[in-house]
Amino acid sequence: MWKSQVQAFMLSFTDIFNTRDDDAKGRVINLGCTLLAAFYNVFITGIFYTGFLSMYGISITGAGIVTFIPYIANIFTIFSSRVLSRFRKRKPILVASKIFFYFMYIVATTIMPQLVQDPGARLVWFCIILFIGYAVYAPFSPGFTVWFYRFYPAENHRRTRYIQLCQIFSSIMSTIILLFSGLLTDAVAGSPMQDQLIIWFRYGAFVLVVVETMIQLRAKEYPAADDSGLKLKEVFTLPFKYRKFLLCMAFMFTWNYVGNLNNGLWSYHLLNHMNFSYTLINAMSVAYTVILLMTSGIWGKVLRRYSWIKTFGIACLIFVPTEFFFFMMTTGSSWIYVPNSLIQNLCSVGLNLAYANILYMNLPEENSTAHIAFYTIGCNVFAFLGLLTGTAVSSITGDSTIPFLGMDVYAVQFTTLMRGVALFTIGMILVKKWRLFTRDEDIEEIERDTEARRNMAKLRGPVDMKYVMAQVKQKALSIRHRA
Repeated sequence: MWKSQVQAFMLSFTDIFNTRDDDAKGRVINLGCTLLAAFYNVFITGIFYTGFLSMYGISITGAGIVTFIPYIANIFTIFSSRVLSRFRKRKPILVASKIFFYFMYIVATTIMPQLVQDPGARLVWFCIILFIGYAVYAPFSPGFTVWFYRFYPAENHRRTRYIQLCQIFSSIMSTIILLFSGLLTDAVAGSPMQDQLIIWFRYGAFVLVVVETMIQLRAKEYPAADDSGLKLKEVFTLPFKYRKFLLCMAFMFTWNYVGNLNNGLWSYHLLNHMNFSYTLINAMSVAYTVILLMTSGIWGKVLRRYSWIKTFGIACLIFVPTEFFFFMMTTGSSWIYVPNSLIQNLCSVGLNLAYANILYMNLPEENSTAHIAFYTIGCNVFAFLGLLTGTAVSSITGDSTIPFLGMDVYAVQFTTLMRGVALFTIGMILVKKWRLFTRDEDIEEIERDTEARRNMAKLRGPVDMKYVMAQVKQKALSIRHRA
């Protein structure tokens, strides 16, 4: 049985990832880069990034400020079409800009605290370094999206498998690294070795970034469209000519606002207010990979039956109660964390799978760089507004609690209530109005499949319960007779 399952998986895998043509090779390269990115992102984002900031005296408000600086700098994406149009061959400049960005994001920010001792001055320098890194990289980053989007399979079912496989392997990689790095970090907790270990992890991440960019250079680069005549204002006007693309953008902008209401702040809350260990928090990330492997096929079937958009809405509605449970979680009810996180992981599998294709679902082929710039700017602006809102809310009490409904709560917990209300609204809109966002070809495919299922049900006919019960009784009598 298991051999046939392995063979089926290998056939599915080699259909997407092979070396038979340039597009398939591009997907292989992208998968390799995805694995490397999953490896190094463990050490420069999430809980390790929050721990890095905390060890240099950055408060919860300071962590919020550092987190939203990149979203301000990314406004320079507006110049993407104008800058990239100057390069006939973009690969070298894209890779160079990426290495510069990660040098600033990892190396410069790691060295700076050794030279600046005052926490307030450190916060200012963190903001300056990050702003420079993101501002320089912003005009070039859409070039990577355009470059590697050409390797996506055109067929809907193959594209779904491609996204699923990339997410599965990426999650497995990050899980393995999280598990061992979290255990290692907790093993030296309370000693100077813990801080030193986090710094070593960051330097190792930069080495992997360089390796990743060298691999990316091996992917084929198709001739880019000539955007030299495109005016800057057209970055904001062209998308309005494509109704469904614009609706998808409105949804993605809203999601980035909601998703960033406590981004970074929640990790700080778990580490410093709830006193959770790195191992516990990382264990929930490990659980995501297990749930992904167990339910990826189920979510794939939901997606094929209901569309990318409606699947996202369904996952949102299931996600809603968990936000209200997290609001009620205090140090006396910390047991809520594990079961609630598992439910969120289950929903996140569906959310991540559906969200991965929404940008490309109605992306116009002409002036694609301008449309991706519009998407990048909008998502960053709304993510910034979400972080700004969350930081403002969490700063009301900071690291102190207030009595509320018989509980001692931190202000940051109110962001979960805000997310719960927003997720319910988004979920209802997407479930009821999914056709407004979905491209016509996908609607037709879903309607054909729905009609085919109805016809199959008609052919089977109604279930004769008397016949079923008679068969059950007959089976029971035969078993009793043998006994």
